[in-house]
Amino acid sequence: MQSLFSSAKDIAKGVRLAADTAVWAGNTVSRHIKGGKTGICLVCNNLQPYGHEDMFGRPSAAWNQINDPQQAARKKQLASVPTLVLEEISTKKILESREVDPQTGRPKNDCKYCRLLCEIFDAYFIDEWMSWVTETINGMPIQVGLMIREGQPLIINCWNFTYDKWFQNPRVDLELYMDPMPPSPIPGAPAMGPVGSRAADVRSEECMRFMKESINECCREHPGCAARPNGFVPTRLIYVGGGKDALRLCDAISKRENVVWAALSHCWGGGKPLSLTKSTLDNFKEHIDFSELPSTFQDAISVTRELGLSYVWIDSLCIVQDDKTDWEKEAALMGEVYSRAFIVISGASSSNPSTPYLRPREEEWLPKRFNFPIAPGANIPIMVRQRHLLAAPLDQGLLEPPFTSSWATLKKVGPLYARGWCFQESFLASRILNFAPGAIIYECRTHRKSEDQLPPYPSTVPGSLGEVSPLEQWHMIVKSYTSRQLTFTSDKLPAIAGAATIMPQVRTSKYLAGLWSESLLLDLLWQVMPGRAHQPLMTKEHEENAPTWSWASMNWGVVWNSVQDPQFLASVVDARTNVVGANPYGQVSGGTITLRGRIKYCRLSADYHSNEHWVYYQKADGSYSRKQHFRTDGALESWAIVPGQTDPSARRSRVTTSGIALETGAAFFCIAKSHWMHRNHMGLILGTSPRFPQWKERVGSISNLPKDWYDTGVDATITIV
Repeated sequence: MQSLFSSAKDIAKGVRLAADTAVWAGNTVSRHIKGGKTGICLVCNNLQPYGHEDMFGRPSAAWNQINDPQQAARKKQLASVPTLVLEEISTKKILESREVDPQTGRPKNDCKYCRLLCEIFDAYFIDEWMSWVTETINGMPIQVGLMIREGQPLIINCWNFTYDKWFQNPRVDLELYMDPMPPSPIPGAPAMGPVGSRAADVRSEECMRFMKESINECCREHPGCAARPNGFVPTRLIYVGGGKDALRLCDAISKRENVVWAALSHCWGGGKPLSLTKSTLDNFKEHIDFSELPSTFQDAISVTRELGLSYVWIDSLCIVQDDKTDWEKEAALMGEVYSRAFIVISGASSSNPSTPYLRPREEEWLPKRFNFPIAPGANIPIMVRQRHLLAAPLDQGLLEPPFTSSWATLKKVGPLYARGWCFQESFLASRILNFAPGAIIYECRTHRKSEDQLPPYPSTVPGSLGEVSPLEQWHMIVKSYTSRQLTFTSDKLPAIAGAATIMPQVRTSKYLAGLWSESLLLDLLWQVMPGRAHQPLMTKEHEENAPTWSWASMNWGVVWNSVQDPQFLASVVDARTNVVGANPYGQVSGGTITLRGRIKYCRLSADYHSNEHWVYYQKADGSYSRKQHFRTDGALESWAIVPGQTDPSARRSRVTTSGIALETGAAFFCIAKSHWMHRNHMGLILGTSPRFPQWKERVGSISNLPKDWYDTGVDATITIV
């Protein structure tokens, strides 16, 4: 009987989805038919949220509801305020508002709202290096998104308008508003709302007031942000309580003193700021000359004193830089230093120690003014400014907790946010002041607010958008972290060790070079982000510091595909790493994993000119299977395991970029299969290790193989290094 009711519910749900899809399609057709008569632009919807089939709260297509039911539900909840998100608008369509139709003598798309967008893009995205117009004409993949919500600033998402070496699909967000904001909407104007004031100088009184009021409010009203005492005190701290002339290094501070401290997160930027060494240790205990400190350190001391604190922790002054043992010991404690700090000061706008963050803002962060015609002869001023923080999806409402897709993906703006060490420093903080290029941003475990933002503020309480498993949390952490740069490859694992030590897996699992023993088979299925398949992503230095099965062996970002309830087709026989130093979550010098399962020997071909990588195998009748695409671990090369051998094997390229084409031997090792679709087997693409020819090395991963690859394989026990 239960199955009958379930079937009835499924049928009813299917009927509702079909009905919603029909209504959605009808609204779409109606808008396109009426658009020309009503003057509503089919490209930008006149920068208004009204009347569009994708407006929050209206029936949506079935595939949208099935693909992300939580998102569909949230859109219905947020529909009390008219809201519209247009995710992908072609800049070619927007540019047609300027192009004259030779037959009619009028613009191909006579839309003054699209022309406003063109003027804004001209002001922000035309310089001596690039032009958004040229990029559009040349067919480059630049696109626009609009986030329109009544009563809030209108957000323009600008994808690929700028170049970013380390981030795929870089995005810049702009916000439109009026200053002052009229008491009621102006007919014909874009839908906009008020914004907060953004100071032109970070040293201003209003910035200092925002900083102190935010922290005081947090201490009074946010019980979840208070650090739980555990008796930890950093080995060394800089005493600033006596003023600039009384700075000194303190060590052996008693845990009974109830010491609170600020911790600085900053860019070294390739420079060598004043540092603690064996030779300066005794002198620093006596006195540290404020004038000899770089600007970022001076600013950190000024902020610490402004907040009424007596101690600050700065890595280069609190860790003996020429003592490897001290560095390893203190690096292992960084998680405690940053998580137990009263406040973390993030010098996000400084690319190096000599660049202060308490300074006037650069002009690019100040608003620009545009005149918009609401009627013939009548213009209104519209202000536009670049956002310092990319806008979270509107369907999240006022929820921006950790471990959402936007948390793992969206890039904060500022040099520091591209640095690997910065990730855990901000992730671990209970409170953090981000001195970003565009604004001061205060974040705690309760909410996030910036100096130019009006309340209410987005919640950052974990779990606000549903539970995320520890496995998914770790994968998001690694995704965000590996999108950043590191100066030294040996820092790859130490720079995320602090985050690893607070994961729930610590209590039940063994840590293996960035993977966890309890989820090892799924952890092995990481994939390299697109963008550098033709370049070596594993240097000799990476090889010395991580095994090929670890994402830490890659000089590029990695991701995982979501796999629901996988059926594992392999088992772990043994897994071990060679830990360097005393920190089990820190640096390693290689490691091995032995797996038992089924392997299929195959051929690997790559065309780096067209960015294509394939595997296939020869059938019993001599014919070849259909080629299957896989995600490569960067550039590969072919090498003969034994000199003169006719059938070479794939391996990762360590030094040089691969040529245009590659054809060689490889193997597919199956790890699991999913419960949907026919092409549902997944696993690793393996070559032979040049250092240990009896073992395998990982060269890629694949997630959509048909079952014949598994059925025709052979049972084997393999070791991957």
